[in-house]
Amino acid sequence: MKLLYLFSLSIFFKILFFSNYVFCASHSKEEWKSRSIYQILTDRFALTNDNDKIQCSALNVYCGGTFQGIKKHLDYIKGMGFDAIWISPPLKNRQDSFHGYHIIDINSINEHFGTAQDLKDLIKACHEKDIWVILDAVPNHMAWGLDISTFIPFNKDEYYHTYFTECNKKDELKYNSTLNENCSIYGLPDLKQENEYVNKTLIEWLKNTIKTYDFDGVRYADVPNVPKWFWGNFTVAANTYTLGIVGVDSADEDDVNFMVDYQNYMDGIGNYPLFHKIRENFCSSKSKKGSMIELNKFIQNLQTHFLEPQYMGIWLGNHDKERFLNQCPQNISLRNAITFTFFFEGIPIFYYGDEQYFDGPNENEGHREMLFGKYDTNSEIYKLLKIINDVRKSEKIYDYDFVRRYHDNNHYVFTRGNVLICVGNGVDTPSNIVLYRHGFKEGDKLCNALALDDCVKVVNNEIQILLQGEPKIYVKQTSANNGRSITQSSKGYFLKEYSLCLFLILLIFM
Repeated sequence: MKLLYLFSLSIFFKILFFSNYVFCASHSKEEWKSRSIYQILTDRFALTNDNDKIQCSALNVYCGGTFQGIKKHLDYIKGMGFDAIWISPPLKNRQDSFHGYHIIDINSINEHFGTAQDLKDLIKACHEKDIWVILDAVPNHMAWGLDISTFIPFNKDEYYHTYFTECNKKDELKYNSTLNENCSIYGLPDLKQENEYVNKTLIEWLKNTIKTYDFDGVRYADVPNVPKWFWGNFTVAANTYTLGIVGVDSADEDDVNFMVDYQNYMDGIGNYPLFHKIRENFCSSKSKKGSMIELNKFIQNLQTHFLEPQYMGIWLGNHDKERFLNQCPQNISLRNAITFTFFFEGIPIFYYGDEQYFDGPNENEGHREMLFGKYDTNSEIYKLLKIINDVRKSEKIYDYDFVRRYHDNNHYVFTRGNVLICVGNGVDTPSNIVLYRHGFKEGDKLCNALALDDCVKVVNNEIQILLQGEPKIYVKQTSANNGRSITQSSKGYFLKEYSLCLFLILLIFM
């Protein structure tokens, strides 16, 4: 009888574990909209031990960053308020491809980054700190310059398109989906998703990888170069939040229109047009001055194209582009652009190293420099991000509409719920502005989260604000947030999630 009891108990806990996975492992786009993402190049973020020898002589080879290194510096990431990370593609790559996008074996982990167990340990440690992890999926191609017969499992010519041109060299490919889906990126062997074996294998790989390592979301690389129908199937298989990157070169209307249809095949797409517009309009120098008037025109147009912008990715930089400070070498412009990005509509993505004022160019991998040993928690941007993420989360700004309240050539003011955000193009000439349509009530008091002694009141239905170049984040003062808002603890989050899972499990057995 005792053995039967123990056996039944064992079966119950196995079912409990399985049920917990089925109902609670995936995360919807609605859950993801409250997150902010820190993008990491695994090879460049942290060594296994900070005192280890750096393993590179140049920036185009492996330098020694690992999964264990990331794990040891999760508090650095959490300290900025980030609750999600996007790491490099973790699969086995050709020997010189430190970035992870030249895969040779989809069933093995990149030994330069660590072992499969190291990756599991990293994600487990992230989850213990309420940090979600994004899998960077690359189903478009395999590595360049190698014999196809050596690839695992796609080792036959029939698994690839016969490349007739390179995607990056022909202007006529720009808006032609058929040509884009069959061309080769920089000579990389282009997988043929129409092939039944390729299609089925990639789908199964995604399901198994998410399940094995417990990833929380998926980022799609090279979206225009893969058939839309495949992305639709991939998204169903992922059963969690999916974010696709459609890499357009400008903020032009044609580029925006080209992106629109991809919304139908994944949960969110990266807002590349806005990326270009931010860099253009938040920078002022002797030779060029950004225009908030032009930014506002673009935003109004953008809002007519994207139906669910709250699920889109929005960023200032990534592993493919030169650093913001290389293009716009003004710290004040960077602070304004960051503030706008985190409070605009979408899921903010922050590229590692920008918090330490990295300014590398795209050429010679300068934008992929090493963060090793540069984890300064007193950096001005590090502290700015901490406050921004705290306000974003505690005020739940993602549950409120983006509403423009004022703009001129140098300033842009908008609200998200009880938060009033003032940003500009870096011009530091003092300017007094008066808001008449601001969304607050007579007598309401708002204080700047970046300088708590900077408070304003609604008087005669007006708010008067002095702007001097720096961003301002005014939060309506209530009994709940007086002084500073406190973000919900990860412990409280997990208790809440666990209770929901347990409730669903109990329903099964009733």
